[in-house]
Amino acid sequence: MNSKLQNFFQSARKFGYGNALIFALYKLFPRFFVLLHQKVNAGTNSVWPEMATMDPVISAGAVLDYTPWAAYGGAAVAVRHSDNRPTFIWFVPDWTNVWGGGHYTLFRFANHFAKNDTRNIVFIYNNLRHKSPGPLQEELNHALPGCLLEVMIDPALLPACTGAIATTWQSAYQVRAFPFAREKFYFMQDDESLFYAYGTASMQANATYGFGFIGITGGGWLKHCYESHGGRARNYLFAADRNIFYPATGITKVRKTVSRLFFYGRPSTERRCFDLGMASLKKIAGHYPDVEIVIAGLDLKARPPFPATLMGNLTLKDTGELYRTCDLGMAFSGTNLSYLPVELMASGVPVISNNGPQVEWFCRHGVNAWLADPTPQAMLEAFTALYNDSTLRQTLADGGLAAMAPLDWESQMTKIYDYVTDNLP
Repeated sequence: MNSKLQNFFQSARKFGYGNALIFALYKLFPRFFVLLHQKVNAGTNSVWPEMATMDPVISAGAVLDYTPWAAYGGAAVAVRHSDNRPTFIWFVPDWTNVWGGGHYTLFRFANHFAKNDTRNIVFIYNNLRHKSPGPLQEELNHALPGCLLEVMIDPALLPACTGAIATTWQSAYQVRAFPFAREKFYFMQDDESLFYAYGTASMQANATYGFGFIGITGGGWLKHCYESHGGRARNYLFAADRNIFYPATGITKVRKTVSRLFFYGRPSTERRCFDLGMASLKKIAGHYPDVEIVIAGLDLKARPPFPATLMGNLTLKDTGELYRTCDLGMAFSGTNLSYLPVELMASGVPVISNNGPQVEWFCRHGVNAWLADPTPQAMLEAFTALYNDSTLRQTLADGGLAAMAPLDWESQMTKIYDYVTDNLP
């Protein structure tokens, strides 16, 4: 017992008492953590390695397979309906934030399709918590002005459709099994195989890109990724809502001094490189204590190791207002470019990001963004270059506004709708 207590206190000094207590509870009640893992990760197809060793059923249950539509709860015959309009079914994962970038983009595109006299169904393919589609429908109606979308949660109620649209790699397995679609499409917003360490989940995600669906991709880098698997795709470009993201009124020049730095801090999304941000901002704060660091994107549970203003998870409107108070914006992308850099550009804010083809399809170093290697020292040097040179900041701000000027969501959505209709049998 003494040795166990000694180990506990050693762990507490090294990792903190909270972490040591959780690990101790895990050792005492491992089965409880298995059940917790099952509840927290339901439908995500991810497995903690320790959980798999204690309960192999978890590991087997997380693997998707080529199964018939009936195995997903689907009907043997499509539901009859009297609506003769072309029908599109969007296989969308459940959401907790209707304003989330990936979800809101899907809803925006689907509603645009609906404005072209088509029926559009948002089917929650991984529903585990909703007894009725009503609350989700209300959220959509509130988030989308003039919402024309229908939410469904029961696969047995889906009608035959003109096009079935996969929106995640997990949904692609259901779309593959769905037998009542004239054509199948893949709305791809990221290379989701990169979300995992290379193993079952990453290989199963990669496999979906070879299912033969017609691809719709967010940006040119993803188009190349999808077509490298043998498919064909049309890409849209990222736009920004001009009613929300625009420069401060009457201001065409950057401020003479840098007093506020924005960082997109989202630790729950590994591809947004929160750890790189924390290490970089710690260095920046140490060298530039006069600069206020503002972090938004998620409600952080603990304070960063440097002074910072924490804004949490903001609405789009509040985000635009925040950007206009900042002199520089920092947002990272380990996979496809996030919307943050383009929205910062549209707001007239110079952007710092990491380099790499997943970013450089839109962000051009020294033209509309300042890109650096993914190390804290490189990010400090990038910040220093912009902090000391208002002319360079002005060049990037002007370049960002010029890059965003010809882009609007309406034209991008119309381009994709035309592409989809051109590819219908």
